[in-house]
Amino acid sequence: MELDLSDIEFVEQIKSSTSSCIFRTRWRNRDCILKVYHSITASHADPIDREVNIYGYESQAYTRLKAHGLCQMGSIPDFYSMITRINPKKWLPYLNEFFDDNLHPNAILNEYIPNLQQIGLSTFSKKRVNKLHQILAEIHQARVYHADPYPQNMMRQWPEEEDELRDYFVGALATDYEEGKIHRTWEFYYKFKSLSD
Repeated sequence: MELDLSDIEFVEQIKSSTSSCIFRTRWRNRDCILKVYHSITASHADPIDREVNIYGYESQAYTRLKAHGLCQMGSIPDFYSMITRINPKKWLPYLNEFFDDNLHPNAILNEYIPNLQQIGLSTFSKKRVNKLHQILAEIHQARVYHADPYPQNMMRQWPEEEDELRDYFVGALATDYEEGKIHRTWEFYYKFKSLSD
């Protein structure tokens, strides 16, 4: 399904890079992520067996992942649509970074997921790593290879109840430090290991 950009309301720009800009948007009363890509063409120096246009391989990957049910399972954000050949002049100031491009940009519209965190030591547990391994295997079964599995490119949602627990622990830890004894946080040192396994 392809949308018209006029169906989408821009809320804010989240990130900008040399390859794309990421916006938080609204579509059909849903919070969404719109990733707009600079369109590039292959040069004679690029490998002929590899897609160099990031939009080309990311849109194909999301199409495959959705067809294999990974969006429906909640393993990855839902993929709503592609938008091709966007005229950036019609969408100033939002798309001013695309104004001087030789080719019109293209975009992907995905589900917005709040409370995303990069995968790292603070979000690590055996249970989560096993789940991540399972998700990567399912992604590979959909014939999509995650060629850039660095922590900054893999996210997880931080559940609200973990936010509350973390906030309580940080506050209690500061109070224990001021008092010079482990009074409020002692049980976390014994119970946290079983919660994170």
